Amino acid sequence: MNVKKNSTYHHGNLKEALLSTALQMVEEEGLDAITLREITQRLGTSRSAVYRHFESKEDLIKGVIKQGYAQMDELFTPIFRDQSRSVEERFERMSRAYLEFAIEHPNLYRLLFGERFREEREGICDYCEETQATGLYALIGLLLEAQEGEIVAKVDPMIQAATIWASVHGLASLLIDGHLMMSDNLEEIYRHIYISLLKGLR
Repeated sequence: MNVKKNSTYHHGNLKEALLSTALQMVEEEGLDAITLREITQRLGTSRSAVYRHFESKEDLIKGVIKQGYAQMDELFTPIFRDQSRSVEERFERMSRAYLEFAIEHPNLYRLLFGERFREEREGICDYCEETQATGLYALIGLLLEAQEGEIVAKVDPMIQAATIWASVHGLASLLIDGHLMMSDNLEEIYRHIYISLLKGLR
């Protein structure tokens, strides 16, 4: 297959195009789909051009992981900070949005949280830094708000956030990996996990 080269990639757009193409490949074909050869063929560029932006395939994957985390933060942060909704409503919307993200983007979700690229992820996102984990700290802010309103117990909000994340993540993994065949009951699942989380946090 002959791929027409796009000269605009060589005027500052190649890095963005590489990340976008790699992300699309992960989403549609899985983690094994990413090869520099396939990406360069799709974009009609050369490996030497790729190496001006990424040192290796692993470096490119790190860039995709960063984009994935940013995508999740952009989804969750507004939910947590939406003062027009009650704390309880925001918890419900959060649990629903998280599970829907995993179901709609299973391959990206596995890239972001699976074991395979754990070492690559460790150098990307420091959960102790608010600027690198805005979604997590927005959740902590919501928990502090819930504590002030006596909706949840006044304990370490980081522990509470970790408990919420573990609970929702566990359910999401079971759903996308086929261990929990309940796709016809998602609405009930969304509501039940929201109720269970709040009950436990109280």
